[in-house]
Amino acid sequence: MLRGRNLRGILRNGNARGRDGKNLEKLNQNLERVEELSQRLVQALSARNPADPSLSGPSQDLFAKAAASYWQEMFENPGRIYERQLEYWSRSVRHFLEAQQALAQGQVPEDAQEEDPLKGDKRFTNPLWQTHPYFRYIKAQYALNKQAVEEAVAALDDLDPREKRRLEYFSSQIVDMMSPTNFLGTNPDALERAVETEGESLVRGLENLVADLEANGGEMVVRLADDSAFELGGNIATAPGEVVYRNKMMELIQYAPTTEQVYATPLIIFPPWINKFYILDLKEKNSLIRWIVEQGYTLFVVSGSIPTALMPRSGWTTTSRTGS
Repeated sequence: MLRGRNLRGILRNGNARGRDGKNLEKLNQNLERVEELSQRLVQALSARNPADPSLSGPSQDLFAKAAASYWQEMFENPGRIYERQLEYWSRSVRHFLEAQQALAQGQVPEDAQEEDPLKGDKRFTNPLWQTHPYFRYIKAQYALNKQAVEEAVAALDDLDPREKRRLEYFSSQIVDMMSPTNFLGTNPDALERAVETEGESLVRGLENLVADLEANGGEMVVRLADDSAFELGGNIATAPGEVVYRNKMMELIQYAPTTEQVYATPLIIFPPWINKFYILDLKEKNSLIRWIVEQGYTLFVVSGSIPTALMPRSGWTTTSRTGS
């Protein structure tokens, strides 16, 4: 089996030969599976409902204000803008020339070593980011682009402080989104793993993506657990209880004490609305509900309803009045 370190040889030689061609055959099989999953991916995305514009951010007004501020500085102080642009261009060309020289020599020249602006960033811990000319160039150019965006935002002086903080936040999100570690062709860790598993890691990742999209109507909501692994009343929420009251916003569940002597005053619990009631009754060994009834208390627990299209005008006010 190919190991992760063999990526260095593959990048140098342009090909990979497995024993008797088995590795290449397995890789081709996985790539065929990728094509099949890609069709499912397109179908899942086509089922996605149009995004609610009110939930999108930031608004175009923020970018318009930033652009206006930038052009105002351009007219008032063009030398400052040109200076930053020339520095950016010169450093970009130098990175390209260094990469060309390193690729020709097969290694990074010692005199090309410069201060790493991304030192300490855990996304770039793979040694190939420093030793391989291709990845070193990608990283250096990303760091330069990142610095250029940050300096451009910092130089906007006439924006409202609140608007500037918003611009700093959203621009940093965009910069992080464009990190080379987020793309297969520029991520040595992902490429090494793909080579090591003959492409199986790519198939598994795509399977997870497609499954998440199909489970959420085309929305990109990452599942943090296997939904099929849990069953209410089976392996979670096993404490015996009875629904004694119900309305459109909630259910009230009563749990009877398991002791001979019972406290006269019952207890009632309102779990956080972000959780369901069974967060208190995950397993017998760590069930708060079971522990409370074993102490002799009658327990009531509120279980909030899952919002549906039948509750379009229900909000926190409705919840606080009728659901708690």
